[in-house]
Amino acid sequence: MSESFVESADPVVIVGAGLALCALVTAVLRRKVKPVVEAVGRDALALLRPHLPAGLRRVARRGYERIDPATVRSTLVAAVAAGLAWSAAETLDIVGAVTASISAMLSVHLSAHASVRDGTKRLVGTLAGIGIAVAVWGVFGPSPVSIAVIAGCGLVVGRLLLLGDGAVAVSATSLGVLVTGSVITESYLWERVGATGLGIVVGMILSPLVGGMTPLERAHDKLGRLSSEIARLLGDLGAGAARGYGRDQATQWLARSRRLGESLGEAVDAVEDLDRQARWSLTTPLAEVAPVHHTCRVLEHGVHQVNSVARTLFDAAATPHCPGVPDDIGPLLTAASEAFAAHARLETDPGADTTEDADSLEDLLDDLREARQQTLRKVRTEIDDTGVLVLTGSIITDIDRMAGSLERSAPALTVDARETGPGIPAVSEVVPAVRSFWERAVTDGSPRRKR
Repeated sequence: MSESFVESADPVVIVGAGLALCALVTAVLRRKVKPVVEAVGRDALALLRPHLPAGLRRVARRGYERIDPATVRSTLVAAVAAGLAWSAAETLDIVGAVTASISAMLSVHLSAHASVRDGTKRLVGTLAGIGIAVAVWGVFGPSPVSIAVIAGCGLVVGRLLLLGDGAVAVSATSLGVLVTGSVITESYLWERVGATGLGIVVGMILSPLVGGMTPLERAHDKLGRLSSEIARLLGDLGAGAARGYGRDQATQWLARSRRLGESLGEAVDAVEDLDRQARWSLTTPLAEVAPVHHTCRVLEHGVHQVNSVARTLFDAAATPHCPGVPDDIGPLLTAASEAFAAHARLETDPGADTTEDADSLEDLLDDLREARQQTLRKVRTEIDDTGVLVLTGSIITDIDRMAGSLERSAPALTVDARETGPGIPAVSEVVPAVRSFWERAVTDGSPRRKR
């Protein structure tokens, strides 16, 4: 009986085809299936919500609030990656199948670029760890001294190789080698390296399923969420200032304004990951990265200015004999809130008309300037208290800076601005240049061929 195709095929071909199929399925799931499933889920939830009991809705809401969707996705993808890496290692008859599974789980990140970056560090750490273990074991033999030297040298070499947190992997790998015994063959060395590399590849292929977005989409999403949070807080500040507020309310506003720093940190991390990815990407041109950096700087300034406004409102309510905030500040803060909300839509809505949304943001900034002029005239004519005038002037100054940042005209935005370095251009930039060069070469060479 002849062998089946699967049994007779080269294991390398089988694993390569399987990984290519996984990459194709990942791309289809992220780009086609995920948006459809999310849309169907939202529609189904909207239809079912009115018919569900109130108690069940409360339980579902509490469960959703306590469960982080990103953590769930990351856990599922890491589990699948471990299984695929194990299966691929077994197919290739690699002894370190467990090593491949561990490497795959550790290589699952929010982007394929991050997986390759951290996986490469881990692979270098593995090579260095094995080398240190073999060298020290051969010199000192099995003794407590050799264990101490291996651990110490592993940490030092990891730092010298600039592996960051991955420096610990060098020592861990070195000590893990000792479990196999004192004899390390060349076959064991390369199989351990191959298993680690296989896990990195599997993690890289499945990583896009964790976040469901490209680094560019994720950066825009984080920036849009931050702008929305600023808009909501400014709206609450405006409503509170217009109707009156107490110390407890001001305390909550100040706490919320300080928590904006966490969202700002997430946005900065997303932008930095985009910058690292774009330096080596053939699909993300650096021309699309520079505006994202500028937007991040705009919102960084916006967070500081909102903190200043919230602190001013808090001091006015918490400090004895401190002048109060006039009600006329409320509409001004509300106008600033609407401007940040429009900015958030401009960042997060992929199907929006960019020109129309930009015009809408400009109109709202004009309304903000008009509200600022009206508030200033009203305060000057109706209020004689110097303390109130100083307090109001501080808030108006922060609003002016917000408007200047959103229209990108504030001079402070250019100070210490980060510039992106040169990188590999995108395919959309390379192909036209190559085609133009080829056409010129053919055109210039044709007369000489005729002669």
